[in-house]
Amino acid sequence: MAISTPKAQSVTEQGEADGWVPLPGFVRDQGPGGRTQLVVSVPTEHLLAVHVELVRVLGSPLGVLYRQAVDRKDPQPQGAPPRDFVGLDLPADAVIDAVRRFTDLLHHDARCELWIRGSLGDQIILDTDGLLFCQPDDPAFEDVLLSNGLVRDLDATIADRDYVKHLFHASNDEAEAQLVATLGLTQVPHRS
Repeated sequence: MAISTPKAQSVTEQGEADGWVPLPGFVRDQGPGGRTQLVVSVPTEHLLAVHVELVRVLGSPLGVLYRQAVDRKDPQPQGAPPRDFVGLDLPADAVIDAVRRFTDLLHHDARCELWIRGSLGDQIILDTDGLLFCQPDDPAFEDVLLSNGLVRDLDATIADRDYVKHLFHASNDEAEAQLVATLGLTQVPHRS
C-alpha cells in the first residue's frame, strides 16, 4: 500500500493540522561550512519525481549515506546520534531504482535522511522534513527545478514553521533493512 502523507506536517500548538501546504520553489542559501546550496520545497505528490531528476544530474558513480535519525524498532535515548549507512561507487541506475522502490520510506517517513553524492562532490540531500538540498547551487540543478514548475523564490518552508509534526509508519520498519541490503550499504560511525 502506497503512503501519501508528507514526512512532516505543519500543525498548531495543540498538534492539529493547520492547513499550511508547502509551495513548490527553491531559494539560494549558505550551507554548513559556507558552501552555497539550493533549499528546495516540493509538495509531497511531486517529491519522488523531482528527487530522481536531481539525482540524474550527479556524475556517476554515486556515494550514498542513509541516515537513520529515528530507530523505530530499537528506540534510542533522546540526543543519541543517528545511525549512518554508507555505500560508495554505486551505479546511478541502481541508486535511482532504490529511490523509486523505497519511496514510502524515503519520501513519506521522517525517520531518515538520504544523502547522494556525485563523482564531482556535488550532492542532493533529502532531510527528515522532506526538504531537498542541492549542493552547490549549480545551474544544472536549477534547470531541473524550473522544468518541474518550481519557482526561484520561496517565502517559507516547513523548516520555518513554529510547530511541526513528524510522521512515522510502522510499515516501513522492514524497508530500512531492505534498502541497506539492496544498495549494499555498510554501517559506519556517525560523523556530524
